[in-house]
Amino acid sequence: MKRLISNHIISLTIVAAATFGLVSCIDRIEPSEVLTSDQVKKISSSQEGLINGILSYMITFDSWGSGDPLNDWGYPCQMFYREVLGSDIPVYSSNYSYWTTVESGVNTRFKAYYTYRFYYDFIATCNNVASVVDPATASPTSKNYLGIALTYRAMAYLDIARQFEFKKTGIASLDDKASKDGIWGLTVPIVTEKTTKEMQRHNPRAPFYKMYRFILTDLNHAEEYLANYARPDKTLPDLSVVYGLKARLWMEMASRFDQSSADLAAAVAAEDSASIEYDKLGITTARECYEKARTYARKAVSGYSPVTEAQWLSTQDGFNKDNQAWMWKLGYTTREQISYIYYTFTSTVTSETNWGLAGTYGATRMIGSALYDKMPEGDWRHYAWIDPTAAGTHEGYEKYDSVTIGTKKEKLTLLDEDAWKELPAYANIKFRPAKGNISDTYEGQFISLPLMRMEEMKFIDIEATAHLDGVAAGVTALKDFINTYRYTDNSYQANNATTMEDFIKELMIQKRIEFWGEGITYFDYKRLGLQVRRKDNTNYEPSARINSKEGYVCPWMNFFILEYETHNNVACKPNPDTSGSLTVTNQ
Repeated sequence: MKRLISNHIISLTIVAAATFGLVSCIDRIEPSEVLTSDQVKKISSSQEGLINGILSYMITFDSWGSGDPLNDWGYPCQMFYREVLGSDIPVYSSNYSYWTTVESGVNTRFKAYYTYRFYYDFIATCNNVASVVDPATASPTSKNYLGIALTYRAMAYLDIARQFEFKKTGIASLDDKASKDGIWGLTVPIVTEKTTKEMQRHNPRAPFYKMYRFILTDLNHAEEYLANYARPDKTLPDLSVVYGLKARLWMEMASRFDQSSADLAAAVAAEDSASIEYDKLGITTARECYEKARTYARKAVSGYSPVTEAQWLSTQDGFNKDNQAWMWKLGYTTREQISYIYYTFTSTVTSETNWGLAGTYGATRMIGSALYDKMPEGDWRHYAWIDPTAAGTHEGYEKYDSVTIGTKKEKLTLLDEDAWKELPAYANIKFRPAKGNISDTYEGQFISLPLMRMEEMKFIDIEATAHLDGVAAGVTALKDFINTYRYTDNSYQANNATTMEDFIKELMIQKRIEFWGEGITYFDYKRLGLQVRRKDNTNYEPSARINSKEGYVCPWMNFFILEYETHNNVACKPNPDTSGSLTVTNQ
């Protein structure tokens, strides 16, 4: 990184937090002077300011400070980046895109710069809270703040541990270099509130088992500190979110240890390591991990219910406003949070505006044709994209202009007929501008985005059930969920899967449809070693119609650690550079 990560940027964060003021339940901080860290330790309102700093950083613009933030617009940008790496979002329609070199794998380095920097500065904002709250003497309110910060920190490390760990690609030049450099099983360096600048200069990448224990420790503490916490809104995590993150973590471990007995043995052997001060995993089998994943997934969804057809397809609130299914969210509420209208999630993804990249330049974000074809008429989710048989026609517009949902006729597009007919086949209308506002370049961007939905927990539950109770039980659970909540005609049969391999393929089809655009399934691709298949999609640009090697992780899903970070941290070993790796070995 250009500069070492700061662990104690207290005064800076308080000022930023006061500016954004995202939490409404407690008095705002209006500091008239710079506070010292000792003062912050004693003043709960200043600790709240640090929490506000975390929330504001999630949607920060130009964290890199380069003045050229094409792909540097906060966590929503990271969500989109992860989507682009898979099989399901052709990013380029006809005119304009910032993402073509990423999509085609030509350049995997540039965007990783932003990712590494974004997350570690994000972690620093969490460390600020941890540095000023001593749980041994803290008030209940201060413990709540600490629990919130640890939850965010756990999420951040769980993300980047998975993104930056190099997994086998099936490409000899890359995998051989990974062996030569000794980076197998390494995640990222752990930086906490206790990490000094000198320690950061000699801070090696943590092996996976140490990282798992670190994340679990943060979540265990968060579970304790948030036990009786009632959040003012879903921008802040509560106990259900902690359970959800534990479900993610345990499913990650379950898959890993199921696939590799050597990794399981390494994790078990490290349980009594004197050099690892974090909570023990307390498991000896992959099955125990599946059990924990399912347990926490079920605990997480208590009180939530799935997104309904009417909510999903709403022109006013479709995936721009939280509902009973959303467990955690981020959001934009003021113009100050939107520094440049083209570098936002809404501008980048939404098709139905006259000011975004689609409305201005025709850079429409689509669903991969092969995935869309997996949705029959009975799956009401298919209306979140433009059917190729309807695109550009009067009859197609009439179909999307009046669809029966329940007993009511509903309009499914914000556009008039002429504008709608300009949308290409497979264009998404899943993500709507705020309140359906297609014309105001700011008001239309005051959206919320889901960080966690109960449906994700349900899919974790179903996958774990297949491993614990047998494939047939998993198939039954998947069929029950899809037919109850996503199909109108009860026709879903899970392709009559009888093997675990076939079941996982079917599960992932449904999960890819369900979470299209939400940055979730990237982690499944990498966790399960799923092939990225672009050649099946007729709406990808020719340069991006690339398949990775079956049975391996797509090379560009292994994020690159920057060379200059190794200059600042001499113990940090970089990953092989995967840029252009599939142009020759395309399967």
